[in-house]
Amino acid sequence: MNFKHILCAVDFSPTSVKAFEAAVELARSFTAQLHVIHVVEAEPAVPNLALEQKAVDAMTALVAGVPTADIALTTEITTGTAFVEILKRAHELRVDLVSMGTKGLTLPEERVFGGTAKRVFNEAPCSVLAVRENGEGS
Repeated sequence: MNFKHILCAVDFSPTSVKAFEAAVELARSFTAQLHVIHVVEAEPAVPNLALEQKAVDAMTALVAGVPTADIALTTEITTGTAFVEILKRAHELRVDLVSMGTKGLTLPEERVFGGTAKRVFNEAPCSVLAVRENGEGS
């Protein structure tokens, strides 16, 4: 396999941070472009400046915590239903791989739908790297 475009979905949970770290290493190994997306799932599904600012701060901290200067990295924060937005970007960007954690984190003020990783895994137009927490599923 040769990955040239990688999409990493993050919710800033420990497993999504691991998925981001794995995506960075894969992007480095394959000289791939890496696009990192966070979807704010808020009720109602309209832009919420407070939630978006929290996401911007978390994204900045995430990217600052891992050396990424040697890879082509873009980030995006959007509002909507997580699996819908992730799949939409996967199609639009024609990615070769989606990297994401299997156990997410949802802010109390965000909606909880669950099953995002499962939906992406089942419907993605490409391979999906599902990163698990240590000991999860054992």
